Amino acid sequence: MRVLLLDMTHGGQVLAPLFKREGHDVTVCDVYRIASQEMMESLKDIGAEVCVGKPTPGHYDLVSMPCHCPDIFLEGCTYDERIWYSQAVNRFIDDDRFRIEVTGVKGKTSTCYLISHILAYAGKKVYLRSSRGSGPYTRGSLDLQELKSIAPPYLLDLPDGDYDVMVCEVSLGGSGKADIACITNLLEDYGIAKKSRKAQEAKKDILTDGINIVLESEKDVWSPYGKQLRLCGRKVTVIGRPVYGEPLKVSVDYRGMHEIELKGDYLALQYLEAMDMALEVCDSMDIPADVVLEALSEFRGVPGRGEVGFKGDVRFITERNPGISHMSVERTLKTLDMMDCLSDSLVIIDPVSKKVCDKLDRDLIEEVVKRYGARLIVTPGDGTEPDIPSGVKTVVRMTKEGYQ
Repeated sequence: MRVLLLDMTHGGQVLAPLFKREGHDVTVCDVYRIASQEMMESLKDIGAEVCVGKPTPGHYDLVSMPCHCPDIFLEGCTYDERIWYSQAVNRFIDDDRFRIEVTGVKGKTSTCYLISHILAYAGKKVYLRSSRGSGPYTRGSLDLQELKSIAPPYLLDLPDGDYDVMVCEVSLGGSGKADIACITNLLEDYGIAKKSRKAQEAKKDILTDGINIVLESEKDVWSPYGKQLRLCGRKVTVIGRPVYGEPLKVSVDYRGMHEIELKGDYLALQYLEAMDMALEVCDSMDIPADVVLEALSEFRGVPGRGEVGFKGDVRFITERNPGISHMSVERTLKTLDMMDCLSDSLVIIDPVSKKVCDKLDRDLIEEVVKRYGARLIVTPGDGTEPDIPSGVKTVVRMTKEGYQ
């Protein structure tokens, strides 16, 4: 069988050896022209044909590609069958360790960190794969050991080890064979593949015959795919008025009603939905309430995500995230508005990117910032630090980066 794999950056080099092992003729194409020479040589060493740009024209029995990859790269090619990379992962994955996969539009990394954090407190040996890096997660911290893409094929590239739980952030889709699959949200069913498809089409591939956790408000979005759904809603609610930099009092509905305080050194308000989903995961795994409550009370947020502090009298909020967009900017500004922190505020966007597909839409971001009465600076992305105008009381520094 002739197999064509489009896109090395998002996992073609992971899938190629598996198709070769089945005895197929494999062509791998670096459509984005950014694969390293080392990667291309390693594929040639296993007998795969390697091309850059568009693939060699001709007929293929099977084409596999990321769902976000546009069809324009297939010009001159015909094929009998096409499957997305998620579906290829479903074909090959045989890892029998307990695995939780998390996808969605926003909140994937936060949800993965919270799940890992609570399960580590419960005494589980946890491995975390996320856009912030991967490694064993122990009580309160990630032992960062590698930077790997969160594209679906990298579920086939998880390290060995006797882990109790593998917690995996996935960009678009998943294996369809996780023990627990989570879709954080579909806040915007944005266009992919040059707007020829929608994000929903890719993300649905995470749904499994095991446990699927989705928002109660999105039940009608995911139920048509025929998988059993477990719904999550407002399990964590704020008590009183939130104050910048101070602990946040919340009510937690988890095997009874409880009141706890969340740490004040991160924007805990932005994590409430992720906490809801993490609690649903923990309930399905029968994690005791006392462990869950202690872990939530000790959680300090994802490094670089919603970190808060002061420089003199000026409030500084740090966001480093591959998913920075007009939606995430609005989410942060809405949170700060709830704490009366937007008077004389400045938003700095740094468009640094490490293999991140989504591009910043400056017009949409400017519209959001203007609506909240803040000022905006977009840096050149070269690492230079802009001057902070006098009179600014709140600075939101958002850097679009990550490893996807």
